[in-house]
Amino acid sequence: MASESNPTTSVEQPTPAAPALLDPAVKRSWLRASRVTVVLTVAFCLLLTGLRWLDAQRQSRAVGAAAVNLVDAAQGVTPATQAAVEAAVEPQVAAQAVTYCPATSAGQCETLFVRDEATPCVPGFSLTALCTSVPSLSRPEDTIRVTYALSGTWLAAAEQSVACLLLMAGVLWAFARVRTSRAPSTSAAQAAQAATAVPPGEAGTAAPKSGERDALTGLLNRVAFEAALKRHNESENLSALEVDGCLLYFDLDRFKLINDTYGHIAGDTVLRTVSQRLRYTLGGGVLIGRLGGDEFAALITDVSSRGNIETICRVLIEQVSKPIPIDDVKEWVGLSIGAHMLKRGTLTVGEMLHRADLAMYEAKRAGRGRLVFYHESMEDAARSRAQIQGELKQAIDARQFFLVYQPQFDTNDQIRGVEAMVRWRHPVRGLMLPEEFMPIAEQSGLIVPLGKHLVGLVCEDLVNLRKEGLVLPYVSLDVSMRQLADKAMVEDLKETLQRHGLTAADLEFEVTEGTTMVGQVSKENATLRQLQEMRFRIAIDGFGAGQSSLSRLIDLHADKIKIDPMFVRAIGQPGFNPALLELMIGLAQRLEVKIVAQGVTSLEQATWLKQAGCPMMQGDFFAQAMNHVQLLGWLREQAGAQGYLGGVWAPTRAFEESDIVQA
Repeated sequence: MASESNPTTSVEQPTPAAPALLDPAVKRSWLRASRVTVVLTVAFCLLLTGLRWLDAQRQSRAVGAAAVNLVDAAQGVTPATQAAVEAAVEPQVAAQAVTYCPATSAGQCETLFVRDEATPCVPGFSLTALCTSVPSLSRPEDTIRVTYALSGTWLAAAEQSVACLLLMAGVLWAFARVRTSRAPSTSAAQAAQAATAVPPGEAGTAAPKSGERDALTGLLNRVAFEAALKRHNESENLSALEVDGCLLYFDLDRFKLINDTYGHIAGDTVLRTVSQRLRYTLGGGVLIGRLGGDEFAALITDVSSRGNIETICRVLIEQVSKPIPIDDVKEWVGLSIGAHMLKRGTLTVGEMLHRADLAMYEAKRAGRGRLVFYHESMEDAARSRAQIQGELKQAIDARQFFLVYQPQFDTNDQIRGVEAMVRWRHPVRGLMLPEEFMPIAEQSGLIVPLGKHLVGLVCEDLVNLRKEGLVLPYVSLDVSMRQLADKAMVEDLKETLQRHGLTAADLEFEVTEGTTMVGQVSKENATLRQLQEMRFRIAIDGFGAGQSSLSRLIDLHADKIKIDPMFVRAIGQPGFNPALLELMIGLAQRLEVKIVAQGVTSLEQATWLKQAGCPMMQGDFFAQAMNHVQLLGWLREQAGAQGYLGGVWAPTRAFEESDIVQA
C-alpha cells in the first residue's frame, strides 16, 4: 500500500466551504424528484380530464336511454310523450336537446325537448357539446339524439387540475424542506473548515502542508487530522448547545478480501475511489482524514441532531457501496460507521477517537454496513473483549478448551460423522460458547494457535473412540479465513495427523460460504485447493445465507453443502415457501455434492426434508451436542441399534456445565 504521507506530494488546496452538505448529489436528486413529480401530476390531471369526458358520455347516453324508454312505451311521439321526456330531462342541466329520428323520416327529426341556448346535434368530436345517438329498443333503426353540453365537464376538470397542481406544489415544497433539513447550516461548514486552518500567530497558511496529506488519497493523514481535531476541540468559540459536532469513524467492509484477491494495486484503487466519494458526498466544509489502512474519519461541526447524522450516513453508505471497476470486473466495499456526538472542550482527542472507534466496532459486530452511535455500555464490552483476548493465549496453554460433538445422519438413520464445536472452560466466567470468544480470536490472530490446538483435540478424541472399537467415519470442524491464510497450516496438519496415526480422510473442514467466494487467486482459496489435493473433505457451511456464487461453487469442487438452519426453521411455519430449499437440494444432486440440513429440531422438519430428497441431516431432533465422554457412552448405546425408535435415536441430554469435569 502507499505510505501515509509524502513530503514531495503537491499541495491540494482545500475545497471551498459548501453552502450545504451533499450539495451536488442533492441537487441532482432534487431535479429528478421535481421532474418526476411534474410528469406524474400532468399525467394525473389528463387522466382526471379523460374520466370527466367519459362520465359526460355516460350521462348523455343515460338521458337518451330514458327518452327511448318513454317513446317505446307510448309507441311513438305524442304530446304526452314530449311532456314526459321534458320532465325527465329538465333536471339534467347539461342536456340541451333531445330529438327523435325515425328511419322513415328521411333525416327529419322530431324535437322532444330543447333549451333556448341549445346547439345543433352534430355527430363527431366537439369541445362544446356531445352528440349522442341511442337506438330504440323495439325499432333499432329509429334513434334518439341527445345534445349534451360540455362546459360543466371542462369546469369540473379544471377545478381538479388546479387541485392537482396545488398538491404538486405542496409535495415539491415538502421535499425542499426535507432537503434543507438534511444539510447542516453554512456556518457548520465554515466552522469545520476553520478547524483545519492554522491558528493566528502561527507560521504558514490555512491550507494543509504537503506533509499533512495522505499521499494515496489526498486526505489529511492521521497526524494532521488529529492536530486539526485538537484545534477545533480547543477553540475558544464554544457553542451553548449540549453537543456541537459529530466525529465519524469509518471502516471498509470486504476491503481485505479485495486486497488479498486482486492485490495491493486494486486495494489502492479502492481507497482512492472511496476517499473521492467521501469528499464528494460530505462536501468541502467537512474535515476528512485517512487514519491508516482502510480506516477514515470525518468531523461534522455544529450538528446537534442525530437525525441529521443518520441521514448523512445513509447517503454515505449508499455512495461508498456502489460498484468499483477493478480490471475487467466490478467489486464493491461496504462502510461501517461509528459516531460520537461531541462537545468541544470536554474530552481529549484520543478519547473522542476511542469512543468513535468503539462505536465503529459495534457496527462491525452488528452486521456491518451500518451506523452505530457511541454508548457508555460499549466501554464495558471493550474491556471485556480486551480481557478475553489477554486470556486466550493462556487458556490454550492451560488446555481450557474442549470439544462437543453433534452427529450427522443419513436417510437410513446411520451415523455418517460428527461435527466438532469448541467450548471454553473458563476458570471465572464458567462455560463459554464460541460466539463469545471466537470473533475475538479471529480478530487478534489467536485463531491460528487455537485452531491448531483444536485439530489436536479432535485427533485425540477420534483415536480414543476407535480404541474403544467404535466406528466413526470422520470428524468435521470449522476453519476460518485467518487459519487458511496461515502458511504453516498445511504442514501443521500433516504433522498432527502423522503423530496420531490418522489420514486426511478422517477430517472434514467446514468453511463459511463467504470464505469460498472471496476470489480465485486469494491465499485462502489456494490453501483450500491444497487441502483438497491432500484428500481432505471440504464442506461449505451456512449455505444460502451468504454471498453465493454458482461458478465459485463449481470451481471449488466442494464435497458437501450444509444448508443454513434459518431455511430449516421455516419448514411448517406460516408463509413457508419451499422453493429455495428444493432448489438447493436439487442443485446438490445435479452437482453430485452431498448436502446436509442443519438445525433439524422437529419430526415435521425431518419428514419434509426426507421427502424432498435431502440425504443427510443434523440437529437436536436427532442428537444434541455431547462432550467426548457423553459421545463415547452414547455411541455404545447405539451399537447394534436398528435405526429410529419412534422416529428418534436414543435420547441425549443437553450439555451442562457440570459435565465439564468429565470432558
